[in-house]
Amino acid sequence: MQSISEEQFRAWGDGLRRSDRAAYASVFDATYDALFRFAWYITHDREACYDILQDVFAKLWHVRETIDPDRSLKALLYQMVRNYALNHERRKKRHATTSLDAMPVEPSAHQFVEENLDTDALNDQVRRWIAEMPERRRLAFELSRFEGLTHEEIAARMNLAPKTVNNHIVLALQHLRLRLETYRRESESLRT
Repeated sequence: MQSISEEQFRAWGDGLRRSDRAAYASVFDATYDALFRFAWYITHDREACYDILQDVFAKLWHVRETIDPDRSLKALLYQMVRNYALNHERRKKRHATTSLDAMPVEPSAHQFVEENLDTDALNDQVRRWIAEMPERRRLAFELSRFEGLTHEEIAARMNLAPKTVNNHIVLALQHLRLRLETYRRESESLRT
């Protein structure tokens, strides 16, 4: 998806706001693979990724007339995938620890609001953690995870060896895992 310009995304956004099915199909075709990889990065569940992208593109069509022309359509798509994927992971963990008898038949509106607030707070926190990384590590990580580039493509763009790119990404993931683990412990201690 790295070769798609912001102007193209802006044109697709304009088309979507006008309910242009060709623009919708173009966005779908051009972004599906990269968004699938991003969902896979979060869930590691192929079937869940298919469901997440189906939900994201259905939601995109549903909200097409309210798309903000001043915001990046690409960023919106990644944010939607991230939110759906994180919600999927949260539901998966909840279902793994909750007996079927104790589960509510239908989640309340309060639960949905709480989940979205938690997701937004975590997303903001992750963005801050990424921003505090050394510049080259952060860039390699963002190109890999948000742009969907391979290590070889990143190496060519950053004028580095693929092994160096891999090392940057491994260190970035370790950094995020440590931060996330600390965040979870602190969140759990606040709840108890």
